[in-house]
Amino acid sequence: MANLLPMRDIVPHMTNWSCDITVQERQQITSSMGIPTRKQKFVFYDSEGSRVEGIIFNDDIPRMSQILQIYKKYRISNAEVRPIPSKFQTSDLTVQWVISSRTVIDKIPDGDEVMPVKFCYSKFTDLVQYMDDKTKSVDVLGVVISALERKTVTKNSRQSDVQKFVLLNEESQTVLLSLWDSFLANKGEDMLSKLHSYPVIIARRVKVNNYNGVALGIWFDSTILVDPPIQEAIELKNWALRNTDLIKEIVEKKAYIKYNPQLSLKSDQKTTWICNITSSQKTIWVKAQISFEHIFQKYWYMSYKNCCRATAAGHEVVFTCNSCKEKHPAVPRCRFDVDLTDSTGVIPASLFGELAEKLLTFNALEAMQHFNENVELPLEFVHNELKSKTFLLHIKPVQTQLADARQRYTIIYYSEIDDATDSGQLAMQPKDGSPFPTKESDTIQLGTPGENSARSKICVRLSDRFDEPQNIELDEDENAECSSSKKQKLN
Repeated sequence: MANLLPMRDIVPHMTNWSCDITVQERQQITSSMGIPTRKQKFVFYDSEGSRVEGIIFNDDIPRMSQILQIYKKYRISNAEVRPIPSKFQTSDLTVQWVISSRTVIDKIPDGDEVMPVKFCYSKFTDLVQYMDDKTKSVDVLGVVISALERKTVTKNSRQSDVQKFVLLNEESQTVLLSLWDSFLANKGEDMLSKLHSYPVIIARRVKVNNYNGVALGIWFDSTILVDPPIQEAIELKNWALRNTDLIKEIVEKKAYIKYNPQLSLKSDQKTTWICNITSSQKTIWVKAQISFEHIFQKYWYMSYKNCCRATAAGHEVVFTCNSCKEKHPAVPRCRFDVDLTDSTGVIPASLFGELAEKLLTFNALEAMQHFNENVELPLEFVHNELKSKTFLLHIKPVQTQLADARQRYTIIYYSEIDDATDSGQLAMQPKDGSPFPTKESDTIQLGTPGENSARSKICVRLSDRFDEPQNIELDEDENAECSSSKKQKLN
């Protein structure tokens, strides 16, 4: 008969042993790079709180995997015990049990209601520290309050299913978690089936992405624990059930689909001089002023869907998405270019949608009405209002460059800052007191106001774009120029 031992006494290469364990994690089935090996990992713990990694390979997966259900208790005997090479360790676990068809597994009745396991969760406000860092992952605890529409996209030349889930914490902060393919088919379906009861999840070893601010995504070794019998999860579940009215209000407002500066802005946020920006940076924070004075001012009326081409269906204007192939009604949307300036140089940037309308102080429908009536937009007034203001901006580079080879940027978020209180952190102003660089600036390669940019106002009506090639990119139309001081009426 095998010796019944605690987990801490079972060492590599030991035989003739048994151990009572509980399944803490049950990860997805993955494949090894370069070799035809499939594997599925588990995390086991015992009554003393010791933990070990379990693993099943290849043909043993369909035979043994379904026996080991998450949060259930088992007696395991004579699994192969071996150390985990350091290069394959993805957590603090150093010992691995190989489960095969020769391993004996017996289910044990379990009366314990709470798992004696502790996790180190990252606060939502701390996630920005790990954004786009491929060397680090986080554990997050949250209530699933909603799910966005499931989509099928083309990723790495193959179609993948993706769906975003909204996580809420006790501070009423939200963050989006994206699940893909097998994660979506397994844990995603489990979360959706329990959505009405506000399931609590622990997302383990997930990555922090920069998608409209802070967002969460899965890695190869990520796992999702749904309604785990853990004290912190039980307490959060009870909080959610006591605050159903608050949760319904958050879901109705849908503020979670917008950029959240409370999560994306660090308390000690560092900014970059415009002349120090490189295209290799994924996102950049800058303190700058916004200029309308020497730019192409463009207003494109298009759907909010990206990568779309315009088509006409009877009298209704619709867009067909190149990715999902679905048709959607055309929605007026504002887009225009600006110059961002500090004392070191100038860079061109684009604003879209509500962010653009907020800066302009009028929306896309009003801009369209001005165009139809051949009335000049009040841009001079907006420009004069911006001259004395300084903004903190979160920008990201886009792949397409301007015709003069300058790098373009997209503004993700901006907020006005008090120039007096932040003057110590801003760039030094030029000697003439102007907030804009002179033509003699040393950073001429970034572009200076007035360089190769005659005053232009461009307004393209959606109906005039139907005959353009289908591969047109709606983010740019550099050939559409109108040099008249008054908008030219299009027929």
